[in-house]
Amino acid sequence: MNALLQVDSSQLSQGVIAASAGNHAQGVAHTCRLLGTKATIFMPIRSPLVKAAATRELGADVRLVGMTYEEAYSAAVDWQKNSGGLLLHGFNDERVIAGQGTIGLELLDQIPDLGMVVASIGGGGLAAGVAAALKSVRADVQVIGVQSTAYPAMHQSVRNHSLIGAAAGYTIADGIAIKVPSATTFEIIEKNVDEIVLVDEDEIASSVMNLMEWEHMLAEGAGAAAVAALWKLDQKVIHNLNNRAVVCIISGGNIDVNLLKRIIPIGLKHSGRLFRLAVRIQDRPGRLAELLNVVSKAGANLQEVSHNRLFNAIGFDDVEVILDLETIDSLHQDTVMETLTNHHFKFKKLD
Repeated sequence: MNALLQVDSSQLSQGVIAASAGNHAQGVAHTCRLLGTKATIFMPIRSPLVKAAATRELGADVRLVGMTYEEAYSAAVDWQKNSGGLLLHGFNDERVIAGQGTIGLELLDQIPDLGMVVASIGGGGLAAGVAAALKSVRADVQVIGVQSTAYPAMHQSVRNHSLIGAAAGYTIADGIAIKVPSATTFEIIEKNVDEIVLVDEDEIASSVMNLMEWEHMLAEGAGAAAVAALWKLDQKVIHNLNNRAVVCIISGGNIDVNLLKRIIPIGLKHSGRLFRLAVRIQDRPGRLAELLNVVSKAGANLQEVSHNRLFNAIGFDDVEVILDLETIDSLHQDTVMETLTNHHFKFKKLD
């Protein structure tokens, strides 16, 4: 909105073009509707359906092109060359960066004892804007950036003091799945962001689940990544804040139900509340009941059980039993396995 409000109305007559994984798309579509101009948004084919649908509901013409943000952006550039219109970049634009920086100013207004702000980084517009705003007013406020281990381009760029691209594969944090950040955001982030933390898929999934339980907040992976970073920070960094407030910016709530269905078991597993054991027992009447009784006495809740008589058996009278168990935490899992060992069951924990 900050960028488009600075554009002369004659430049908007042919519409606005943008590429986005979803959040920039909705911001552009919303602003274009307010300004009475057309928005054409290019999104990767694998973008969550909820993001594409929300962008269409805001009046934009959504075109799904390519498997990555970079491919969608390339299509947007080609469209602009052939059809005209204003191409508004999602993060390589100082006006967009400044607009996102107003979040930092709001935080200073709302939280006088602000000590740290944690924000996800894809292309880097959000983190760059917030960091620049905060540091210009309160240099003592720590700014922590967060990236997925699958897309660590900004982290590697800052570490090497040179802009480089990096992408390892699929991530549930699609909103920050940017292979190459911009020179503009890189320069601002290198100067103003104190640290960039990498979080993996299990950690992101666990934070999506934690936000639902703790805050009754449904966040997408890119937003929940900021919370995941809290567990990775050196405790000395937190201690040095002297009890000043820590703020995580949850930058997106657009998540497909189908993806959420896959995320929850990963989160439960990562937090120690769900695990799987392969137990070998003799294939005789009552032995399975004995196993389940031991598990029950250890306080674990049986979610699913299956027999494997054909594969992985040592002898003709052996059977492998796969147990999916709900537990309180990792320590409880250790207790369950110790109890099984004390009752002479042979087992292994499965990933």
